[in-house]
Amino acid sequence: MYDYISIHSMDYAQSVRTEVLERFVVGTLGFEQTGPLQFTKALHGAHVGLKGIAANADGSYAYYTLEGVEAVNLVEVILPAMIDEPLERAMTGLVMAIVDEFGWCIDEDHGLDS
Repeated sequence: MYDYISIHSMDYAQSVRTEVLERFVVGTLGFEQTGPLQFTKALHGAHVGLKGIAANADGSYAYYTLEGVEAVNLVEVILPAMIDEPLERAMTGLVMAIVDEFGWCIDEDHGLDS
């Protein structure tokens, strides 16, 4: 099990093409792509993961592979085990960049304090 911050379109109704997400996450946020819709980045000495997911209307999902997915409406930012204040500030900036870029929202159950 892991902790994560869930960012998604309102009511999961709008999707973004996978190539648009990949271009933003790699080109703008500086992540490295490690697999289909899976990314990682070193941030303040920790590794942060990010995953793009196609969820249904209630936010549920199940998949064996993300290969072949053409559009996503949910991003999970996978949090490192230990988070200090500088890392938390950096994570907040990263999450807010995704929110601002796609006009999505942070899930109430998996959000940030700020």
